[in-house]
Amino acid sequence: MTEMETLRAHAYRFLRWSEKYTKTDMVYAASGGVWLMVGQSMSSLSVFLLSLAFANLVPPETYGVYKYVLSIAALFALFTLPGMHTAIGRAVARGNTGAIPEAMRARILWSLFGMLVAFLGGAYYFIKGNNELTFAFLLIGVILPVFDTYTLYNAYLTGTRNFKTQTIVHGAVQLVSTASLVLTLFFTTNLLYILVAYFLPLAMARFIAYRFILGDIPHESPDPAVIRYGKQLSVIGILSTVASNVDKILLWKFLGPAQLAVYAFSIAIPEQLKGPLRGVGELAFPKFAAQTPEQISNSLPLLWRKLILYGVVLVTISVIYILLAPYIFAFFFPQYMESVLYSQIFATSLVAGISVIPVAALEAQKKIVAQYFLNTIQPITSIVLMLMLIPIFGVMGAISGLVIGRLMSTLYIIGTTIFIFRNRQT
Repeated sequence: MTEMETLRAHAYRFLRWSEKYTKTDMVYAASGGVWLMVGQSMSSLSVFLLSLAFANLVPPETYGVYKYVLSIAALFALFTLPGMHTAIGRAVARGNTGAIPEAMRARILWSLFGMLVAFLGGAYYFIKGNNELTFAFLLIGVILPVFDTYTLYNAYLTGTRNFKTQTIVHGAVQLVSTASLVLTLFFTTNLLYILVAYFLPLAMARFIAYRFILGDIPHESPDPAVIRYGKQLSVIGILSTVASNVDKILLWKFLGPAQLAVYAFSIAIPEQLKGPLRGVGELAFPKFAAQTPEQISNSLPLLWRKLILYGVVLVTISVIYILLAPYIFAFFFPQYMESVLYSQIFATSLVAGISVIPVAALEAQKKIVAQYFLNTIQPITSIVLMLMLIPIFGVMGAISGLVIGRLMSTLYIIGTTIFIFRNRQT
């Protein structure tokens, strides 16, 4: 036995031994989790480098408008049926790949409606005399049928548990996007060029990735239930997407792009700190999809233990960041020292990241009623908080609304998941 094989054998025995305490398949978690962690770390690094470039090369007003446009683009992405990701991932985890071509056709067809709405938005801003937003809406409309629709390869790779390929492809796509944006920022602060540098290379990279990974997927008879489930999830997610972007839209409207930039930097680093651990949900999803509701119900005590362990990790990360935040901003983002206190407060919401595990269970088991409930109550709570707090307290109101909303949502999700599986509800 070689030295490498000996090391692997020791690692395997250690992981199996640790399962007595974690009550988790640690060999699976390590093999897939390492790749997911690498992928999320690459995403976090990419966001950090972009933040560094924007902070030092672009005026706050330009960055604020850029963030506003991305929020608007996220709303238009609702037309591309984003729920197909979960539906396809679940189907693939159960051995069914036949629905992928049909899911792509449905996404592209529906995106055409989004294109029309975006063009109407562009016409509105043209009449108002705002050339920047006119161009932005036209660009969103043109790119929409490609930009988000071709990301189904991620769902396929998650469903097949091919986390290594997923990480490599994701890293390549991120590299193209980040390099294009950073290079553009070195030469211009013109918003129109920045938007083209963001949307166009990323759309092309995703299209190539889709053709490379799913180009040979056989056109089998699709399961109509998969497409129907994807559409249901897309409808369910509308309010959540609105809630995720309403803070930026309201800040842009009430305080202007400069304060939106301050807010964006406040949440940027804490959001990315949990990036390497964000793959926990993806890792759990295929496992939950392969189980019966009865099996999940019987393992609820273990779910509690996993949530507590994950929560301890997130709280530890939060405390460390709160202590280091002033030094991080002073060194990397001195133009945004105003964001430090906001960022420290927002970091307390990192613990809400534990919700990815119960959410994965609900999605994998197709608990439609529960998802409708959660994706109605949570976003409405967030939207109401933002509407109440931002006009009065500005950036602090947005930060407070995010923290309160996320902690409340976590309680909703955990409580609902336990109730559903304990009582075997739909």
